[in-house]
Amino acid sequence: MKLYVAKTCRIQTAEEEQLCLLLDSDRLQRVTVMKNTKERERSIFAGLLLRYAFLQNGYDAAAWQQTKMKKDIYGKPYIKGYEGFQYSLSHSGDWVICAVDRKPVGVDIQEIRPWKISLAKRFYHEDEYNRLLALGETDPDRQTEEFYRMWTAKESAVKLSGRGIGAGISQYVTAWDYRSIYDQDTKCKIDIRQYKALEGYMICVCSDAGNFPDQPEQITLV
Repeated sequence: MKLYVAKTCRIQTAEEEQLCLLLDSDRLQRVTVMKNTKERERSIFAGLLLRYAFLQNGYDAAAWQQTKMKKDIYGKPYIKGYEGFQYSLSHSGDWVICAVDRKPVGVDIQEIRPWKISLAKRFYHEDEYNRLLALGETDPDRQTEEFYRMWTAKESAVKLSGRGIGAGISQYVTAWDYRSIYDQDTKCKIDIRQYKALEGYMICVCSDAGNFPDQPEQITLV
């Protein structure tokens, strides 16, 4: 597995036109209609990071230009004809991240920001919710960290499956040591790995293969 992370930045209009030429056709169509500047820039950087990962895995620029993005029956994206190149993308705040492996993988990054306990009550398993409540009485800072450890674990799990957050992240229950997450629907335990490599952010990768890198590789795209 490879894990790449890149920081976003403001893109000037002329530069944006050139960078968009490097995107796959599906992302280019989506970027074109985005009105929010920040979201458009993050999407562009995500597309550039995916291209970088594709090239780093031994494919050339000509092959990239011919890629066709597809989605499986659950909505998980993949590149047609490249079954050995499985990927997952995520972005939050000023960072984008891409996980790549030969088998399906899910990744999530979250900027650590103020949150509400009502979110945990709505989306988390009862045991997880109670863990957070107990921490709030003794260690609010750790409570915030635990909230995001749970959230990124669940998001990475739904990205691995492709079922999306709408399928209900409450079905996933994190282990106390955050080395795995349990899917109550399929009765399966899935390996996860979390990283605090970026100050103010939490990262989690979810994989059936479990061959996690020690740290994300930080690169500069522009």
